[in-house]
Amino acid sequence: MRARAAADPLSGEALYADVKAYSDLGEHRTGTPGDAATTGWMLAALRRAGYDAIAQEFAYPVFEVGRTDIRQGFDNFYSGFPYWTPRPTGREGVTGRLSSKAGPGDIALVVLPPGAGAGLYAGPPPQIMRALASAPAAVIVVTENPLGQLTALNRNPKAPPWPVPVILVDQRFKGWVPEGEQLTIFSEGRTIQGRAANVVARKPGAGKPIVISTPKSGWFHCAGERGSGIAIWLGLARWLATTERNVVVVAAAGHEFDGYGGARFAETLAPKPPDTKLWVAIGANVAAYDFALVDGRVITRLAGPTSNRILACSGSLVASAARAFAGQPGYEEPSDIEKSKPPGEVAHFQELGYSPLIGMVAAHPLHHTRRDLPDVTGPAMLEPVARGLQAIIAGV
Repeated sequence: MRARAAADPLSGEALYADVKAYSDLGEHRTGTPGDAATTGWMLAALRRAGYDAIAQEFAYPVFEVGRTDIRQGFDNFYSGFPYWTPRPTGREGVTGRLSSKAGPGDIALVVLPPGAGAGLYAGPPPQIMRALASAPAAVIVVTENPLGQLTALNRNPKAPPWPVPVILVDQRFKGWVPEGEQLTIFSEGRTIQGRAANVVARKPGAGKPIVISTPKSGWFHCAGERGSGIAIWLGLARWLATTERNVVVVAAAGHEFDGYGGARFAETLAPKPPDTKLWVAIGANVAAYDFALVDGRVITRLAGPTSNRILACSGSLVASAARAFAGQPGYEEPSDIEKSKPPGEVAHFQELGYSPLIGMVAAHPLHHTRRDLPDVTGPAMLEPVARGLQAIIAGV
């Protein structure tokens, strides 16, 4: 298996090794040490493959997360995570009475419907905005997740800090204490002027360039959300390095902040739409197993992928995409990108005029959670997706 992985960059073993390497670099929020380590890892891998690879750096405000929890009494604590852009409490915390009908000085309790606030380009959930309008001391937001996990929410990169601390918790919080209890919220940390970077690599060759893009940043370790796509992106880059094709690859930072890095690349270093042969946008959770709760409490990996997988492409590629992904649930019936607007960053590239264009993305119950670790995917899940994209690219 090791020999095959070394010789074939699109083998399941090689792809899964990259997923684990990516996850092992730490949390991947934009501008954090894990994000910086990812930049260095990608640059080294692409240069070894023969690419001219650079870091497209930009200044970026980074909130360094400290203690984030909720206290009842002296020794009863509940863990949370800030909603961006965080308003820190300081070491003394903020105290108030928990209420779903909060008034001034209370701690407002908000319960979000599943999926609220997790997408790109969407404003904050209205439930949170209504709670903030009541002038509370802080807001606790319950994120409903099918596996009971705390789910981080995306945010506009230029959003100012909230007027009061806004803390995310998992749905078990609803049974932790009753409304009316006095709670103290601690949300410590600080904002620094940091740096982030897209990774951009080029290999000159025949014809117009093929662009392959994927985000490289996200909440927590994001092994399935980001790692599966990054492994396939890197495998395709290594394969294309052995061909005569003209290639540009980009891994963009700032994804969890409304796709900031991808938009920056498209505006600056990307080839213009008329000068591009093909753009392949690899999105979230593209090669991940589905998960479920067994006996209502054990998070268990299922045999196949999630049911909600989307492959969208320009009309000229629909037939070849259907052949390339035959038998792969969700992907085997690609949609015409020119007839229905696709989700995520690929919609932005479409608006800019890139065509032909391929975009793929999938929903996942562990999306934006701390439990999104390497076992979310595996060699047998990764390789068919990579081979499908390889077949489409080879035919263009």
